[in-house]
Amino acid sequence: MNTKKPIPKDFDSSKFQNDFKDLHKNMGNLEIERQTEFLVPYILEKHEGFERVEKGPNFKGSAFDFLGFKNNKPYIIEYKGSLNSFNTPGETQKRRLQEILKQFDNLEIILLQVNIEKSKYRIFYTEEMEILFQGDKAPLGPIINWLKERIE
Repeated sequence: MNTKKPIPKDFDSSKFQNDFKDLHKNMGNLEIERQTEFLVPYILEKHEGFERVEKGPNFKGSAFDFLGFKNNKPYIIEYKGSLNSFNTPGETQKRRLQEILKQFDNLEIILLQVNIEKSKYRIFYTEEMEILFQGDKAPLGPIINWLKERIE
């Protein structure tokens, strides 16, 4: 397993400055992520070679935010956006991501971390993710079915 963290990369945020004007340091990260999720398709398609990125399922307990395709391979994408840092998923979310990956032979994963103030992103592909197993379980059935409808 690769334990090296990927090197942060730059992205051009100049055209998004108007979208960022309402963000402030007292906002929670979930609110920041909701207001900046438009960055996910932009970064992945423009900088990482993805052909398509779509919003993921809106189920309670969904472990990822987007589904993307690169070289005809499906990727579940977890987005962590922050004003000034690179955030990571919690332990329960990491475990759930791995459970989903076990259900599909051809499914990959990405953790996309975005530091908005510095206009930098860091992307962890499947081979760079460290997955830990802990936490409470929520039903994965609806999420698995949602993925099957789109990639099988």
